[in-house]
Amino acid sequence: MKIRSSVAAAATAALAVGGVTLMAAPAQADLVTLCSGHGGAITLPTDLAVPAGKSCFLDGTVIQGDVTVRKGANLHILGGEIQGQVIVQQDGYFDASETTVDGRVVNRGSYGSYLEDSTAGDALRTVPVEGAANDGFAFVVDSSVKSINAETGAVYVEGSRVGGAVKGTGVEYVDIYDSVVRGALTVSGSTGGGILCDSEVLGAASYTDGAGPVAVGAGEQEGFCSSVNYIDGTLTVTGISGGAYIDNNIIGGDLAASGNTPTAQVGDNNRVRGDILTQEVALRSFSTAVTEEFEAHQEGLVEEVEAARAETVDEAMAAGPAF
Repeated sequence: MKIRSSVAAAATAALAVGGVTLMAAPAQADLVTLCSGHGGAITLPTDLAVPAGKSCFLDGTVIQGDVTVRKGANLHILGGEIQGQVIVQQDGYFDASETTVDGRVVNRGSYGSYLEDSTAGDALRTVPVEGAANDGFAFVVDSSVKSINAETGAVYVEGSRVGGAVKGTGVEYVDIYDSVVRGALTVSGSTGGGILCDSEVLGAASYTDGAGPVAVGAGEQEGFCSSVNYIDGTLTVTGISGGAYIDNNIIGGDLAASGNTPTAQVGDNNRVRGDILTQEVALRSFSTAVTEEFEAHQEGLVEEVEAARAETVDEAMAAGPAF
């Protein structure tokens, strides 16, 4: 199961409620337009903020400034443009569909951010905040972002292009499907591992000092990671507990696997241009249990996105026109 088909119904429901006309505030750089409710296709020449605990749904809106989703607030923007950055505060939720964000998207102890058919011209970040109720998530589906740097929560990338590096430090997991990463992929200290599936990494890739399962190109089951990964640099898998699986990769550098508990399974279908620096065993099978673990990641994020999107739209529509 892939997330792009699972949230289609929610996106279609959002399309049906757009079209409300907003009244723009005067063009003064120090003004902030507040959004609680729903609005349509106009240009706001100000920054925009969603007040704490409120929901905002925008359809076709252009925001010529920065956006702040305040504590416990929700913002879903469809077919719009944000010409500045987006800051999502504690327990806040940001959802962009068919939308362009020129600046960065930063989650600060937030519930999370979800980009679908969208573009972020700068980094997507998740930053832990002491005392925050959520770890946050960064989900990118059929989208383009400059880079991803996560220090908390979960990272899921599918059908997308990352213009630079992907870095996950102390996160729950980093799952990448059918995507291109035009920089290094670095995952360290993850509690739930991660998968690299049917993807390209135009740099080195490393998974270090975390829990598993970690699967890099592994998978013989029909319809699940059926093609190869391409990794331009060295692939390193070290210090992983809970299982590591490496197969079906084209690796431009070395393949290094050591210190994994249990011992990593390294398959026969890796093509390595450099050296194979491992004494770890041949891959026997990519077990059903491991496949189910990664499918559970997908199912969990589908549920989170569907629930958060529905709550945002419902509350925004109930609140009436935003302006």
